[in-house]
Amino acid sequence: ERTIAAARRRKDAATIQNAQRFLAVIASPDVDARRTAIAHAFRLMRVRDPLLLTAYYEPELRAQPNPDEQYRFPIYSRPPDLLDVDPAGLDASCQCRLQAGRIENERVVPYPARREIDAGALAGRGLELAWTDDPFTLFSLHVQGSGQLVLPDGSRIAARYAGTNGRPYKSLGRALIDRGYLDGGVTWDRIREVMGPLPEAERDDLFATNERFTFFRLTQGKATGSFGTELVPERSVAVDPKLVPLGTIGYLVTPTTQRFVVAQDTGAAIREAHADLFLGGGPDAEGRASRVKETGTLYLLMPR
Repeated sequence: ERTIAAARRRKDAATIQNAQRFLAVIASPDVDARRTAIAHAFRLMRVRDPLLLTAYYEPELRAQPNPDEQYRFPIYSRPPDLLDVDPAGLDASCQCRLQAGRIENERVVPYPARREIDAGALAGRGLELAWTDDPFTLFSLHVQGSGQLVLPDGSRIAARYAGTNGRPYKSLGRALIDRGYLDGGVTWDRIREVMGPLPEAERDDLFATNERFTFFRLTQGKATGSFGTELVPERSVAVDPKLVPLGTIGYLVTPTTQRFVVAQDTGAAIREAHADLFLGGGPDAEGRASRVKETGTLYLLMPR
């Protein structure tokens, strides 16, 4: 139903029709009838390569409007000089992805990397939305793309994705393996455990191996995906839209998960046969998401 509302805003008639057809099918209380109806109503297509399934969530982090000795890690809004550049808009034959940068001497140049921004490249420009005391969860917020800020009075406000610096993404887990801190079995819980006791300079150096830096906007409401829909825990997935169009209904089969899902989001690390299942927000979702990494199959319900 949320996909239909978003597709109407996009004037995407095919997605609307597919979603309405699916809703009509699952309204039947008879399992066998539903199975038969799905086979008649849709072309079932299997993603050719084995699917990598991971999961993501909304981090919760303590924050306040002004910095002090404890709350000294800024959450930045999108800088006004950050440009999103679509190479295909200049050359339709270009297969390049959306890029980001800034204008310097009448040329588009790369935006500062995480190391430069953490060192103060954006300081003094009034871009700080809030400040937190937890650099690791802040880094997690950058990776996940959205989260909830818990203010000193207990109220909450959502930090929503507003763009990135366009730099390459590198997994923190991979950096820890490369430097010998981990030898496998990487989960977010394990990464947090390893990063906790490290000296600040060493921790920041590891963070900087991921050059990508995310900017945010503050708003009310729940997590919203790239398709413009409020995400549904256990049902919304982030996909590579070059492989799976946003709004597509799928059936996910892995050793622990067999369920219908809807492609409603994207992510910097989601490429090719990879789906990222949204699990909701908070510490419980974080713990569960850190343990999801398995292979399986994704079937797509395409219109006939």
